[in-house]
Amino acid sequence: MPQPAKTAKTAKTAKTTQGAWEVQGRGPAVIVNFGFFTDPDTTRYCYLRLRRLKAAIKDPAVLDGVIHALRVPDDGLKTQSARKKMAAIDRQIAGLRSDKTSIWNGVSPPEVLAAALFNGRKHAGGAADSLFSDVARKEDLAAPIARWLDVMGFAEYKEIPPGVTRVDVVAYQAGRLLTKSRIVGIELHNDLTQLQPALDRMTSVADFTNAMYLACTPAMAAAFLTRHADAPAVERWDPAAFRNKLSALGFGLLLVEGDAVSESLAPKERTPDLPRLKTLLMRPR
Repeated sequence: MPQPAKTAKTAKTAKTTQGAWEVQGRGPAVIVNFGFFTDPDTTRYCYLRLRRLKAAIKDPAVLDGVIHALRVPDDGLKTQSARKKMAAIDRQIAGLRSDKTSIWNGVSPPEVLAAALFNGRKHAGGAADSLFSDVARKEDLAAPIARWLDVMGFAEYKEIPPGVTRVDVVAYQAGRLLTKSRIVGIELHNDLTQLQPALDRMTSVADFTNAMYLACTPAMAAAFLTRHADAPAVERWDPAAFRNKLSALGFGLLLVEGDAVSESLAPKERTPDLPRLKTLLMRPR
């Protein structure tokens, strides 16, 4: 999928105050620049936390995967230091971003870097395997989500009658002095091929909730971006493609990284259809 730059210009590298590598050649300087004041925990590129991205690119083995994904000219890079590998990657990103026929044309350098890290993981000798918090099955997301709901003051409702369309988790928060009661639905997801059926279930249940979330790992979110970019009619990598799809339906996004859960996208707040919900829950079992 990623296309190589047409030419690789001679360049020299210099470390910037932000800790990125600056490429200075005949043309304007290109920097994979993360920004000095950028929050490393809330900022994400290709759904990878900036803190993890910055740590990962210090590992030469991780960069081998990036080099493969971006088709960086080898020139003996395999045995080079992380600094020299990063300089070559930076030159390649510069070429790809300026190439109007490339899927990376105009995409921010950190996003290109993180996306290449994700798509080149199999060529990193295992060094990048855990960066995007993959899980083997969606059930592995249940425990972190349950703990997150408990911390947020929600109790899971498990008495939904058979035959009623449902999402994986429905939880209820009792109203308090300054807050109203709330119902949230959460669909746990780890299979990109089954995303549309999951979204259809969420749509069917959304009217009974105040908020509806999809919960997944950064790996699945990044995989969606890759699949979207591979679609025949798509010409550019779109970092917002997954968020836009969920947002158009009014759904929020929870990212699960091991035991940690964070809200990446806030859902649309709804007024649940409580009379209809009561009728469904009172069905004979």
